[in-house]
Amino acid sequence: MKFVSLMMCVFLLNSCGGLPTKISSPFAKPDAAPTVTPITGPAPEAPLPRHVDDEFQKTLSKIWGNYFIENYSDTRALDVLVITNRKLKSATFGCSNDQLGVERDEGVHFGICKINVPKNHSTGLIRLTKDNRQSSHDFFKILNSRNLTEAAVFDYLKKSERYPLVFVHGFNVRYEDALLRAAQIAYDLKYQGPIVLYSWPAGAKDGFLDEKIITRTYDHNLKNAQDSTARFKEFLNQLNANHLTVNLVVHSMGHQVALPALRDFSVQNPDAKIINELILNAPDFEADEFINIAAAVKDNTKRITIYCSYNDRAMTVSEIYNKNPRFGACAFSESIDSINVSLVDAPALGLGHGYYSSRAILGDVFQVLLGIEAEKRLFIKKSEPNSTEKYFLRQ
Repeated sequence: MKFVSLMMCVFLLNSCGGLPTKISSPFAKPDAAPTVTPITGPAPEAPLPRHVDDEFQKTLSKIWGNYFIENYSDTRALDVLVITNRKLKSATFGCSNDQLGVERDEGVHFGICKINVPKNHSTGLIRLTKDNRQSSHDFFKILNSRNLTEAAVFDYLKKSERYPLVFVHGFNVRYEDALLRAAQIAYDLKYQGPIVLYSWPAGAKDGFLDEKIITRTYDHNLKNAQDSTARFKEFLNQLNANHLTVNLVVHSMGHQVALPALRDFSVQNPDAKIINELILNAPDFEADEFINIAAAVKDNTKRITIYCSYNDRAMTVSEIYNKNPRFGACAFSESIDSINVSLVDAPALGLGHGYYSSRAILGDVFQVLLGIEAEKRLFIKKSEPNSTEKYFLRQ
């Protein structure tokens, strides 16, 4: 992104003769009429008007074409690298719930899954079929899987000139759902780098009561998330050891996995800079503790962006259950670009907790990943003074 910004500046300064000049408003008081000197001989040709927009578009078109190499205009089979501490249910790694469950393993498994993402899917909506006779243009499909070593995963990531996108899912998400969501987000973002799913053991157990009693699932998932922090910190250490920088996207209870690990890593490695954009969605995390962690983490990442919502009913339930405010319901921090999405979140048919994969949010995330400042992104407005967030994403 620094390269893109530099190219734009160089072009505007060198090719256009400097930065564009701001013209006076027609309402401005006119300047005094200049003294006119009579011209003798033929009148000089008037120079053609200079249009910065035209030249800017030419330059940006070249940069854009070189940046967006991967084509996402059609159905795609996407490779999703998997790092997980879910316990294997079978002898080998795979890409289905029959192979990786909701229990925690002491070790970590590595692999890759090939996911069919249909061009006809609605943004944020996933329709999975396991019948290969169904249309690949209408349904998500799990096409293939392969076990990998840890070394093979990081060797693959090092070969890319793009930042990998690492996705950490949230509460009550089974393995297949996490895989498909990672693929959907990457597809809808037209993401140009490798895709990595870090999947911790979330989801309801197979028993009837576990499916029905949500508090039992919440307790089980929360303990698994907190017990997965050490494994995620090992992942961060490996990124550092391999000189890798990633864009990290986290949702919901996944913050219980990622944030304490980021805090501990940042304290031990204050100048590692392993995170480019840190994008946090509906954090199910205590607000005050979150702000303290963000202060420790911010020097190790270029920017922290958080999407929160007053309409998130899951956050309301979590606040009652945990007896403290959650950052996913919005809380202010000077060092964080906190964005309230209540105006675009529509929880009438659900909890209002899954907005992170919707068109409106991904549209803003796309601009975040391009490095555009919040004030300059589309549909962002500043919040009122003394609000619980910095910005609103408007309709």
